[in-house]
Amino acid sequence: MEKLTRFRSEFPHTETGTLYLDHAAVSPMCVRVRRKVETYLRQAGGEKINNFKETLELSARIRGDFARLIQAPADRIAVVKNTTDGMILLARGLRWSPGDRIVLHRMEFPSNVYPWYDLRPFGVEVDFLDAPHRRVTPADLEAKLRPGTRLVAVSWVQYLDGYRNDLKSLAEWCHERGILLAVDAMQGLGALEMKVEETGIDFLAAGTAKWMLGPQGVGFVYLTEALQQRLHPPHLGWHSRQDFFAFHDYAQPLKPGADRFEFATPFSLGIWAVSGALEVLLEAGQPEIEQRVLALTDRLHDGLRQNGFNIISDRSEGVKSGILTFTHPEQERNNRIFKELTAAGVFISMRNNFLRVSPHFYNTEEEMDRFIDKVSRLM
Repeated sequence: MEKLTRFRSEFPHTETGTLYLDHAAVSPMCVRVRRKVETYLRQAGGEKINNFKETLELSARIRGDFARLIQAPADRIAVVKNTTDGMILLARGLRWSPGDRIVLHRMEFPSNVYPWYDLRPFGVEVDFLDAPHRRVTPADLEAKLRPGTRLVAVSWVQYLDGYRNDLKSLAEWCHERGILLAVDAMQGLGALEMKVEETGIDFLAAGTAKWMLGPQGVGFVYLTEALQQRLHPPHLGWHSRQDFFAFHDYAQPLKPGADRFEFATPFSLGIWAVSGALEVLLEAGQPEIEQRVLALTDRLHDGLRQNGFNIISDRSEGVKSGILTFTHPEQERNNRIFKELTAAGVFISMRNNFLRVSPHFYNTEEEMDRFIDKVSRLM
């Protein structure tokens, strides 16, 4: 993995003794992101105060880079603020009727709940799955199927224990019944390879602040052309139009691609920042990153289990991810372990009183072993 280790210098915190294994929460700012931000600030501060043209050029570039990340056409991508913003775009852009129903797992992260839950005043019902281990299968969906079921919303990777759902089988089940499949990809993109058109899903939303190494406040959506034709933009602004510099041509058509959903002036600083993050990810390569992340979490799994911890995550082939969740046999001791790790400069997460660790590709085997040693001393 020499190709990947050269990227370690992009992460200065690795030289400070900090052991950061919490990418499922938020990413550290890498050098290339910081340089992009500094360039923007330097320009806006006087070198070229009005750098709007450069920002628009970067917006087009990152749209293409997001497309490369998921192996999709660039005209199927729109830049949004975050996962929630993307899901709201879909929820508010579809035409709903009283009696329509949406299916999702009860343990979804709220980004993939509230946009759907908020449709209830329009007569839309939400049917919650209670399948074990937070997974969603066609059999689970069949048990919840109702005459009014129109959409299924799932996480590609579940935030609590890292279970990776089989999107292709879910899409096939949905489409055989005329149902849309929407995917929250926040906990997978950047760590795992995605070939979105092969999955057959209709819609994907993700923010960049976790595995994609980007800032908070920038994300993107992917949607099929067929879905775009059904979707009315919930917001229309000057950037929705084909020639948005023709300020007073109000009757002009919408942009032909998914970027019609980018309705107003973008978050310029975030655009510059995420351009650096995407450079790093695409240079490193998604297949290589996935292989590395899974190898590191496998190492953590084996070491933690050998030292007496119980593993919560399903580590089976095809469903495991960059998230490994575990617990002390006496679960009430997890909080003390978490606090002591944090005090020692070791950063992971606590979720539902479980310990969650999530390394990225630039982390090393030595760091995994160091973590296993530190946490095992707290048994």
